[in-house]
Amino acid sequence: IGIQESMVRLTAVFGVALLAVPSLSFRALVPGRHLSKLRLHAPRPRGVAAPPEGAVGLPQLREGEEFQGIDDCPFTQWGPRDIRVREERKAPRSYEFAPEWHKKDVLGADASLEEELDYFRSIRETVKPLLHKHGAIVLRGFELTKTADGFQLFYLAIGMDPCDDPLQSVAARDAVDKSKGVYEAVNKESRSKYFVGMHNEQVGTRSPARAAFVCFKPADEGGEFLIADGRQLFKEVDEEFLEEVYNKQVRFIAAEIPLGFMDNLPGFVRSALEPPLLAFATTMAKSKVDFDIDLVWDKDNEGSACIHAIAPLQTPVVRHPETQEPVWFCNIHSHSDYLRQEREARDGTLDLSETTGASRLNRTDIRFGDLSAMSRKMLDAFDALVMKNLKWVKMQKGDVVLLDNYMTMHGRNIFSGVRKHAVTWFK
Repeated sequence: IGIQESMVRLTAVFGVALLAVPSLSFRALVPGRHLSKLRLHAPRPRGVAAPPEGAVGLPQLREGEEFQGIDDCPFTQWGPRDIRVREERKAPRSYEFAPEWHKKDVLGADASLEEELDYFRSIRETVKPLLHKHGAIVLRGFELTKTADGFQLFYLAIGMDPCDDPLQSVAARDAVDKSKGVYEAVNKESRSKYFVGMHNEQVGTRSPARAAFVCFKPADEGGEFLIADGRQLFKEVDEEFLEEVYNKQVRFIAAEIPLGFMDNLPGFVRSALEPPLLAFATTMAKSKVDFDIDLVWDKDNEGSACIHAIAPLQTPVVRHPETQEPVWFCNIHSHSDYLRQEREARDGTLDLSETTGASRLNRTDIRFGDLSAMSRKMLDAFDALVMKNLKWVKMQKGDVVLLDNYMTMHGRNIFSGVRKHAVTWFK
């Protein structure tokens, strides 16, 4: 009877804990099916152009530029595992990563909104090839992109097709204007002191092909948008580590359920509780997110009992779906528990993280595909390489960073004050 009573209490507490797991726990980690199959808007008939609703004083769209609604986020294109690591790293670099284009260099300083829109139309046929070449483009000084309505005109004029936020497969991201596919880009004050590690956007089996990040208000201090060239990382990462991680592949720990109290239970009680608790955890997790994940009893980094949700194998390097170039496409930097704690110690937020219950549920980590640990030496070296290759983009109101999601990783610096950045994902 005592065990049964304990089970009732534990499962009740455990169920509440699982239901409280923040959506970020499963972000960019584990394959699964997209939950939403519906477009947010019925498509407007071709030839019926209209400005965005409520857009006063903005130029008109032309036929063929109409907003057609928001489609499903595309499936991740993992491609064949045929990369010749040593040989393909030798290809010389023949491009400038993330060049900056200023309005004053392509238009007159007093150019109107209509003239800006015409300029964006003029690059419609070349913008995707240019992203293939440069990985990202930074647009500065334009007036049109200072509002959500104008930003939508911009991405329609350059021929981008918006898609669902890939995070929608697990939860809803805060939106500036969801009807336009314009989502918040990690602006919450509660997350302002946490450095967002470098990552490609990938949630479940879905990854957008491209993205546009826009600034509607810069932070008072910090808050830089960070980008890194995945092609260059592939070429510069330590060759021994690259061959090991490519051959073994990786598995992400998508969430950690802390259950250290189990260590204090008598052995026979723990043995009786572990199987039903694991089964219960699996049922609860799979009812919350439609993912193929493995839940296992494990030890956390402090040696205490926990249940880990572990993603299937993923390859850390893929061929770009359109150019076939090898690119680093793996979120070690953002999801390594060791690197995250190192950043929090550096930024003075480690104590806050350790005392926040949600942070334990939201605790991610990275392992080799055989579930062996990556050494701190490996992770320190990878962190140093990523930080050396960062481009820090201090965005002002209206600035846009247009990027190829397979070629370019992104992140965010800590900040103070109100920050209003947004993003739209594209097929």
